Amino acid sequence: MFNIKTDLSNKLKYFRKLLILGFILIMLFSGCKKDTEFSFPEKPITLLVYTGPGGLIDVTARKFVDIANKYTDATFVVENKPGSGGIVALKNMLQKPADGYTLLASTKSNISKIVATGADTFIEDIDWAAMMMADPECIITYRQSNVNTWEDLIADAKAKNGKQIWLGPANGGLDHVTALKIWDKAGISAKWIPYTSGGKAIAALLGEQGVAYVGNPREVLGNDDLQIAAVSSAKKLPQFPNVPTFTELGLTDLENEYMWRGFVLKNGVPESVRQWYNELFKKVNADPEWRKYWERGGIDVKYADNNDFTQVVQRDKQDFTYYLSKLGIINTEADSFMAKLASGNTFRLLVMILCAIFLIIWLLIWRSQTKSWLNGILLPLFFIFLSLIFYLLSFTFPSNEDVGPAIVPRLWIFILIPLNLVLLVSILIKKEEIIKTTGSSKSVFKFVALLVLYLLGIHFLGYFISTFFFLIAGILLLGYKNIKMTFIISACWLLFSYLVFYKLLYVPLPQGLILEMLF
Repeated sequence: MFNIKTDLSNKLKYFRKLLILGFILIMLFSGCKKDTEFSFPEKPITLLVYTGPGGLIDVTARKFVDIANKYTDATFVVENKPGSGGIVALKNMLQKPADGYTLLASTKSNISKIVATGADTFIEDIDWAAMMMADPECIITYRQSNVNTWEDLIADAKAKNGKQIWLGPANGGLDHVTALKIWDKAGISAKWIPYTSGGKAIAALLGEQGVAYVGNPREVLGNDDLQIAAVSSAKKLPQFPNVPTFTELGLTDLENEYMWRGFVLKNGVPESVRQWYNELFKKVNADPEWRKYWERGGIDVKYADNNDFTQVVQRDKQDFTYYLSKLGIINTEADSFMAKLASGNTFRLLVMILCAIFLIIWLLIWRSQTKSWLNGILLPLFFIFLSLIFYLLSFTFPSNEDVGPAIVPRLWIFILIPLNLVLLVSILIKKEEIIKTTGSSKSVFKFVALLVLYLLGIHFLGYFISTFFFLIAGILLLGYKNIKMTFIISACWLLFSYLVFYKLLYVPLPQGLILEMLF
C-alpha cells in the first residue's frame, strides 16, 4: 500500500512539473506569436486602383507608395483594375482575404457608382481606413467667353430659362450632383451634358459648347484659357486668392462639396494590421513632400480616421441616393400605377395567371390530333407572353429620364410584339401550307433555353458578345439558312446598339462579369 501511495505521489509531482513546463512553453510561444503579429507585412501589398494608369487616383496611389517608402520597408504593388466606375476593383478587394494585403485607393465617385448600381451593402463590407485629402469642387469657365463670372452665369441662366448648358464627366456623378446642388441654392435651372472624361468636357467648354464645367481647381493650372468662377471651400484658397467662395456669393451649405480621396480595406482586418496602416497614413499625410505636391493645386490635405471617414461616406450615400433618385437613375419609390403593379403581389399573380393560360393552351394543342398546325402558334404566343412580362418589369426601372435603362428592353418589346402578331396572323391565314412545314412544339422550349443562356451570357460575357451569338442562334433556329446574311444582320444590330445606345444616348450596356475581371 505504501509503495502504491508513493508511486502515485511521484506521478502527481511529475505531472505538476509537466504542467508548469507546458505553461512556460505556452507563455514563450505566445510571446513569439505576439511578435509575429506586428511583423506585418511579410509579403508585398497589392494597392488596387479603379482607373487605368495616368488618372488622378492612379497618381495619388503611386505618390502614396513613393512617400510611404520613407517610413516602411513594405513593398507595394500598384495594380490597375478599371471597370464599372470602381465596382470591378471593389469586388476584387472584397474577394480577397481580410488580411491587410489588399488595399484599395478610393474616391467619392465610387459612392455614386455604388448607389447607382444598388450595391449599397458594399459600403458596410468596407473598412474606410483613411481619407487623405479633400479636393474642393468648383465652377470653371472659358475666360474668352462672354459668360465667365458667377454673376454672368446667373444672368445667362435666367435669360435662357433652363436652357443653359453645363458640362462635366458622367451622368449622376459627383460633379453632376454638385451642379444640381448649386442650381438649387442659386434658384436657377440648366442642362447637364455628360462626357466620358473631364478632358473631353473641358475641350467642349473651350469650344463653347457650354458655359460652365464642374471640376476641381487643379484642372485650370497651366491653362490660361480657363478660370474659376466660384469654389466650394470654407475660405478662399491661397493658391487662387481672387476666386470667391460660394459663401461669399451668398450661397449657404456649399462649403463642403469636395472630391475626397483615400484608402480602404476589407472589413475584418486584424486590429494590429489596422494600427500599422493608421500610423503609416498619418506619417504620409504629414510628410512635407506629400502636402506640398497636393496643396499647390488647391487641395486640402486633411486626414480623417476610420470613424470620421465612415461618417463622411454615410452622408455622401444619403446625398447620392436623394439626387440620383431625383434624376431617375435609381428608384427609391415606385410612384406610377404601372410601377406599383410591376413591383407588387398583383404582378406575381398576373404572371402566374399568364403562365397557367400558356400551359393550358400548350396542353390543348399537344393533345390535339386534328389541329397539328396549331403547334406553329406556340412560338409567337410565347414571345408575346414574355414581352408583356418584360414590359411590366420595365416600369420598375428609372423613368424620370428621356433615355434610361428601360429603353433597351422596351425597344425589344416594341419589335417583338408586332412581329409575333404578324406571324400569328400569317399562320392562321396559311395554315394548310404550314401543316407540311411546321415543326414540333419543341422549338418553343429551344427558344426558352436559348433565352436563358442569353440572359446568363449578358451577365458573364456582356451585352455585345452575348447578343451577337443570340441573334445568330435565334435566326438559324427560325429556319433561315443564309449564314452570310445572318452574320451581317447580327453585326449590323451590334453596330446600331453601339452607335445609338452607347455613344449617342449614353445607355450603359452591360460589359459582363468575366470581361470586367479580365480587363
